[in-house]
Amino acid sequence: MINELSKLAEAMEASGIQAQIWHRKYKPIPNIRAKAPCIRILIADGKVLGLSSVKEEMGSGLRKYGTNQGSYPCMNLAPLYRVTDGEVKKKISSLRPEDLDEEKIDEIRSWCTENNWGRKFQGKYKISMENTTAELASLVPDFQPIQMLIRESDFFMDPDALYQQLEDRAVEILQSKENVSLALNILFFYGNPEKKAVDDYGSLSVAFDTPELIDQGMPALGNKFTLEFNKALLSADPMETEGSDTGDVDAFGVAFEPLEEPMPEVKLAGGFDVKLRTMFKEQRCQTRYRRIENASYPISPQMRKKLQAALGWLSSAERKNVTWINTDKNEVLFAYPAALPEASISYTRMFKRPEKKDVAFGEQAKRFLTEIRQSKKADTDSRAEQIQLFILRKIDKGRTKVVYTRQTDPYELEKQSEAWQEGCFNRPLFAFGQPNVPFPLDAADILNRFWNQKGESITDKFRPIPKYHGMELLMDSQYPTAADLHCLAEKGMAIGAFLGKALAEGDRYHPIWDEVKDMLALTGLMLYRNGIGKDAYMESLPYLYGQLLKVSDELHALYCKAVRTDGALPAQLAGGTLYQAAVEAPIRTLSLLGQRMNPYITWAKTYRTKTVSEKGKESWKAGWLVSLYEKTADELVAAWDLQTRFNDEEKALLFLGYLASFPKKEQAVDGTEDINNTEEANDHE
Repeated sequence: MINELSKLAEAMEASGIQAQIWHRKYKPIPNIRAKAPCIRILIADGKVLGLSSVKEEMGSGLRKYGTNQGSYPCMNLAPLYRVTDGEVKKKISSLRPEDLDEEKIDEIRSWCTENNWGRKFQGKYKISMENTTAELASLVPDFQPIQMLIRESDFFMDPDALYQQLEDRAVEILQSKENVSLALNILFFYGNPEKKAVDDYGSLSVAFDTPELIDQGMPALGNKFTLEFNKALLSADPMETEGSDTGDVDAFGVAFEPLEEPMPEVKLAGGFDVKLRTMFKEQRCQTRYRRIENASYPISPQMRKKLQAALGWLSSAERKNVTWINTDKNEVLFAYPAALPEASISYTRMFKRPEKKDVAFGEQAKRFLTEIRQSKKADTDSRAEQIQLFILRKIDKGRTKVVYTRQTDPYELEKQSEAWQEGCFNRPLFAFGQPNVPFPLDAADILNRFWNQKGESITDKFRPIPKYHGMELLMDSQYPTAADLHCLAEKGMAIGAFLGKALAEGDRYHPIWDEVKDMLALTGLMLYRNGIGKDAYMESLPYLYGQLLKVSDELHALYCKAVRTDGALPAQLAGGTLYQAAVEAPIRTLSLLGQRMNPYITWAKTYRTKTVSEKGKESWKAGWLVSLYEKTADELVAAWDLQTRFNDEEKALLFLGYLASFPKKEQAVDGTEDINNTEEANDHE
């Protein structure tokens, strides 16, 4: 990621873009969530005047100075009391404002027995309230807002003083019956009875403020305070000065004095925090080169600032859908050019389906490529057209990784998008409508979608295919398809019989078809990547086998509707019953199918001479289906070779043949065209 960001920093500098630079120790607070709130503590003259919840949008701009061990003016406290009794936890969780009479509040007080501010927590408290404030008092003595706040918090050097004030205010909130959850968050931590209390005390994010700053129009929770405080920190820190006389240079040739401290962090608007680089001395591979931690790839403070500013600008909230998009909960795709255009262009447009679902992939790709070519400045070199793509993924609580990176240009994007569309159109006609071209970042959802044999979704939280896999498929036409084709083929085996019966029943509007169409488009792409085009595969053995099973279902369904009193269909039709068996033993299954179909074929040859015109029981269909069965069987025999079982490609072709409409040239006996070839089925052809 460092190399990608260094190029972005160059492009920003060339375009005159000044991004916000943050002091390396002035870091964003953790994301505010329902289960992880941030509490504003208003203090003055040794008293806590008020407690309130910090709104999520305000919290996104808050920062804290310090380290993970202690920080200020935002910091981590702990709830006041530790509760381990399961019944008490249930009672606390079920509290409602209307229940809070004096008797109930007395009961709540009775649960306040185990002080949660133990020895270990108080050590961290001291780092924040004494060490960090003392450091700031000497570092930025002229920045009066922080000095005012420090003077007010000096009253709480003794943790017991703040502890008692917080408890009193929390009880007052309970008595008022307003913002009860805030008071309970302050009072109680649900401890684990199997852990030691000294280590099991939880965390409570807080931010200090004071009325004096609010009256001056610079509250500590405001954007003005944050920016001015950061400016003072940058001006006062000697590490921020440029140059060095030691003779050491970093990886980019910038002179500096070696330092051993973590790289800066950036809070992405996409939902998580990122450290630009983490090198840990316990990673033994570094010892081979006698270069540990920062020495393995030295970066000067000046370059660190540029990289941090570049990522901060690139990932800012206002650049969502322009230079970045969320691809998943903890995954962000970045896309930006080597030369930044004057007009804003969405560089993510063609990768993810927009909220307006009916927008086509081809339309988005064409619009993006047109915009980027129009934005190219005249007389610039080819490098100006280069586009950098990379994806960051949070892989665990403490680590974020670049999982995909690629440098491309409009020509390659055009070529790959055209190949993507052509591959997705590599499928026959379907009576239930033609599949649209999925967006690349839809691919993982398609591959992670599973059903049982009843057509019920069984997709759970387990998602083995990462979202960025779609980018791999789009940008690399040689990317191995075996695993994806296997996944799609197995889905077809599970759901095939259910879908075949739905078609025979005439159910072309079941909600499942929208998801199946996406799967069929991706199947066509995988076959296309393997050099298997529809002009050839529609005459192949497995495809014709699928068509034979389909016409068997249709004939069986017609028989049931015409002969059975209630016209009901059985749980499985003749073709669907043998669908999975055809994969394992094609020859034996074909023989069995012939035996099962004999009675229906015999019946159809008699029934076709009648003049039944009732919908669903038309006698002409019997003759048409018999002729189609015989013709397909003849073609199947002509294409036959020795098959013991079908491989993944052949399973996919069987699935396509089973769901596809019959060939358009096949006419019904009364001259009517194949009923499965609707106007909708002719789209994209």
